[in-house]
Amino acid sequence: MKKYLLIASVAGTMIFSSCSVPQMAVESGFKQQAEELPVEGRKAFKPNGSFTIGNYTVANVDRGWANVGGFSIFSYNNVKAEQKYQFSLQNGQGREWYVFGASKLQEKSLKDNTGVTIEVAPNMEYYASHFTSPESGQWHLLTIDPRHYLERKKFEGELSNGSATFKIAPVYKFEGKALPLSEIIGYEFRDGETIVGAVQVVNNGNVWLNPRLTPDTRMVLASAMASLLLYDKLNEPVENVELN
Repeated sequence: MKKYLLIASVAGTMIFSSCSVPQMAVESGFKQQAEELPVEGRKAFKPNGSFTIGNYTVANVDRGWANVGGFSIFSYNNVKAEQKYQFSLQNGQGREWYVFGASKLQEKSLKDNTGVTIEVAPNMEYYASHFTSPESGQWHLLTIDPRHYLERKKFEGELSNGSATFKIAPVYKFEGKALPLSEIIGYEFRDGETIVGAVQVVNNGNVWLNPRLTPDTRMVLASAMASLLLYDKLNEPVENVELN
């Protein structure tokens, strides 16, 4: 039996005292047939710098990318962000593209290029990332996090290029544990009702992918998962954030 002790939780990153690090709970039917892509070289505290996800390399990480007066991401213009960064994702065949991410979007509403408007609410943490595939076009990821397990039904998340959409759902439990944690430890990506990928974002991290995905879809999901692995959850209270 694996034994471990939770000794710290900093900005949503959980550190365990044992070298036997638990894995997040992944649906057994998916996990049995999924390909596991180990995450290597990722820092547990303040994730930064290069690391690998299987044969993908996350490189050229730049936190606080320069942009005067805000930024344009997800077709949301001039949105203030608490955290923003960019990085490149490279596959084993030398293909590379850049991913841009930002969190704590502070606006009364966000309108994307499809005309859909999402109303924001206090105490919710917003995260968006954006990248472009030469094969499948622009992809946008957005998660709306109520920041606690008890409010989990308010979580919303999706990764979409306009024609294909993967729903994103949070995971709060470790494998073999009956009780969930209050904070998100990972995410599942679903195509309809079918799980096609999952990422554990605490400790060193871990990734699982459906082995039958196309190479482009694999890299799209790996890009989204890499952005979540670099996303440093905000730990300051947001009750008094002023929405302009």
